[in-house]
Amino acid sequence: MTEQREGRRWLLMIPAFLVVLALIVVLALQFRPGIQVTIQNTGSTPMKSVVLHVTGASYDLGEIAPGAEATARVRPTSESHLEIEFTIADGKTQRVNAGGYFESGYRGTIRVEIKDGVIDKFEDDIKLW
Repeated sequence: MTEQREGRRWLLMIPAFLVVLALIVVLALQFRPGIQVTIQNTGSTPMKSVVLHVTGASYDLGEIAPGAEATARVRPTSESHLEIEFTIADGKTQRVNAGGYFESGYRGTIRVEIKDGVIDKFEDDIKLW
């Protein structure tokens, strides 16, 4: 009878362990360093060859169609701001300074809306911890 109870206890511990493990994974993803950058094309033509630049790294987003958005998690190597490089319909490559301030180890989000080659909206929520 005692062995049967111990077996049941073990079975009850498995769901509890899985819940704790899931919670740890969610918290680890929530608090990982890096800035999640989302670029939305609110213009009427595609943005081609979109690249995010931060100190020490670049992140290729490819093409962003009108009305679409693309996201990347950037991790600068030191003090940084965000620059966005892209090619517009006339074939000219532009590099715009989106601003912001963050460093290695910071976390948060930046959202930029670009309309026909011009930054239309910038929002950020960046934290050291």
